[in-house]
Amino acid sequence: MSPLIISLPLSAAAPTNMYAFTQGQEGATAQLRNASASLLPDVGRSTDVVAVVPAQALSWLTVDLPAGKALRGASLRAALVGLLEDRVLDEPASLHFALQPLWQPGRSTRVAVCNKAWLQGHLQALETAGRPVNRIVPALQPAQSEEDAQLRVVGTPQDAWLWSCEPTGVWGLPLSPAHAAWTVPLQATWPLSAEPAVAEIAAQALQRQPSLVQPTHMLLRAAQSEWDLAQFDLAATGSARWVKTWVRTQQTLWQSPAWRPARWGLAVLLISQVLGLNAWAWKLQTDLRNRQSGLAQLMTQTFPDIRVVVDAPVQMAREVQNLRQAAGQTSAEGLEPLLAALGQALPTGQAVQALDFQSGQLRVKGLNLSDEERTQMQTRLQALGATARREGDQWWVTRLGTP
Repeated sequence: MSPLIISLPLSAAAPTNMYAFTQGQEGATAQLRNASASLLPDVGRSTDVVAVVPAQALSWLTVDLPAGKALRGASLRAALVGLLEDRVLDEPASLHFALQPLWQPGRSTRVAVCNKAWLQGHLQALETAGRPVNRIVPALQPAQSEEDAQLRVVGTPQDAWLWSCEPTGVWGLPLSPAHAAWTVPLQATWPLSAEPAVAEIAAQALQRQPSLVQPTHMLLRAAQSEWDLAQFDLAATGSARWVKTWVRTQQTLWQSPAWRPARWGLAVLLISQVLGLNAWAWKLQTDLRNRQSGLAQLMTQTFPDIRVVVDAPVQMAREVQNLRQAAGQTSAEGLEPLLAALGQALPTGQAVQALDFQSGQLRVKGLNLSDEERTQMQTRLQALGATARREGDQWWVTRLGTP
C-alpha cells in the first residue's frame, strides 16, 4: 500500500487545521491535496504514515557528544540539554531533540530541534483521527557532504523562502527581488531548485535559472529520508519499531524508483526459473513416455501373446516366472530358496507341522521357539536374504524386499 505523507502546518494543532498530503511514489501521478485530520485517507496497519516537519519549524545544531556506551534514553537527552541549553532561546524542556541517523558517542553530531508542544499536538490530532504517524521526517535535511549541498526555493510568491542545505545544517531566509544584492553571491555553484510558484522570483533574485520541482515530489523525497525525528519520548519501541522498519523496508523495495531495476531483474529471474522448470518437466515427461513406449514394444516383441500392455515390468516378470515354472527352474522368489533358508536358520530339533506357499510367501506352522531362538532364526534368515514375521502361531517367511 502507498505511504500517506502528511505535511504538518506551522500553526498549532486545532480542529480547523488543514494538512497537505500526498499518496503514491515519485514518478507516479501523485497529487498534493489538503484535508482536515478526520478527512485524510483511511490507512491500514501496513500503511506507512509519514509526518513531514516544515523547514521553518526546525533548527539545526552541531554538538560533540561525550563518549560512553550508556549514553541512551534519558541520559542522552540530559546530555543534549547540558550541551545545548546555552545555544537555544527556549527552555530545553519545551523543545524536542532528534539526533542524526547512525550517530555515535564521542563524535560530532547534528541535532534537529523543534517545539515539542507543537509537534506533539499535531501527532495527537492525527492519532485521534485514526491516522497514527509511524515516522517523522524533516522537509529539508542537511547535506551529507559539501558535494551534496544545494539551494531550494519554496513557498508562495507572497512568502518565498530560500533554503540552503549544507553539511552543518539547514538555514533559510525570505526571498524577494529586494534581497538580490546579498543573495547573488550565495554559493553560485550549488544546484538550485524551486517550486513552480516561486521559480520566477528565484531566477530574479539569484540571477540563475532553477530546476523545477513539484511540491508533491518534495514531500515524496522527504519521506525517503534516513532521518526519523521520532526519538526519546516520541520514539516507537519494541514491536512497534520492528513493524515500522519492516513496513518502510517493504515499501522501499517494492515502490522506490531506485529499486525498479532490481525488481525487474527479480521478475525476469523468477519468470526464467518458471519457464526453465516447465521445460525440464516437459523433457522428463517426454523421456518417461519414450521409455514406457520402449518397454511396451519390448514386451510385445518378447511375448507376442500379450496384446494389451498395462504395466510392462510387472507383466514381463509374471511371464518370465511362468516360463521358469514351465521349464522346472527355480527362482529367488520361489519355494525352494525359502525352504533352504528356513532349513539353515531353524534351531536344531525344531519340527514343522505344516507349510503353505503362496505369492512368494512361505507360511510355517508348528514352530515353538523361545525368545532367544526366535532372535537367532531371524538373524540367520536376514543373513541368507530372507525375513520372518510372526502372526499368532504362524510364521511368514519371505525374501527381503518382498511386501
